[in-house]
Amino acid sequence: MTFDDPDLQGQILEMFEEQIDEFRRGLQGSSSAEVLKAVLHRFKGSARGVGAFALGDALEHAEHEAAGGQVPVLVTVEACLDAVSAELQVLRNS
Repeated sequence: MTFDDPDLQGQILEMFEEQIDEFRRGLQGSSSAEVLKAVLHRFKGSARGVGAFALGDALEHAEHEAAGGQVPVLVTVEACLDAVSAELQVLRNS
């Protein structure tokens, strides 16, 4: 909840951008399905918290795959990350 405070909204989105970078590093460092599941779960909450619901849904799907012992296909997650990053860039430049 930002109470329509544009400065607070900007700060939250900046933190989310940092979390995107941390998430990508976490994906690269995931040594097992269990570690990957934890990385996906943690970022899912952040994504949904800023309103990136398609990304949150993609992360949830990948998390369920990892929970089943599968290595999830992350193409949809990556596509959603790219779309969110592009939208954040537009917001930053407006």
